[in-house]
Amino acid sequence: MIDTAVDELGGIDVLINNAGVGAIGRFEDASPERLRRIFDVDFFATAEMTRLALPYLRRGEQPAVCVVSSVLGHRGVAEKSEYCAAKFALRGWAESLRLELRRDGIAVVTISPSTTRSEFFNSLIDTSPEARSVSWGHQSSEQVARKVLKGIQRRRREMVLSAGGKALVWLNRLAPGLTERALLAFS
Repeated sequence: MIDTAVDELGGIDVLINNAGVGAIGRFEDASPERLRRIFDVDFFATAEMTRLALPYLRRGEQPAVCVVSSVLGHRGVAEKSEYCAAKFALRGWAESLRLELRRDGIAVVTISPSTTRSEFFNSLIDTSPEARSVSWGHQSSEQVARKVLKGIQRRRREMVLSAGGKALVWLNRLAPGLTERALLAFS
């Protein structure tokens, strides 16, 4: 994939890692394969794609790696433990990578969207049809894409894309116990 992009485009200036799958359901009821599949797509694919792109990014103009995590990479929620864990891992990896690549002039931009209208919920792994996802807002894919591009252009370290997501992240930082009680009340 990287070689094809380089052949067709002449190089790589920006890599946007936006692969993601998830699941809804209690961790103890899930198979070990569900956890592995989520980590394979959500974490390992991103890390390996980035590793393959780095030699080309070093030659790019204003090179950047964009890592699409999630608001759930800031705060774990019930029945999405595997997804939350993978997105937490992405954020930690991106923080470290940002420091490693700073001297090379490669920006690492971490994006944390909330629920986005996409095919994501149609491809949940080992999730029963009656499982539901509680969300307080849905941004379109186009809205998210515009914000991602703006974040890359401004070389932002990290962006939480929705007002509800920002509120959850900050409330969790300032009052984690209150946040947990609120999440329990709404789950």
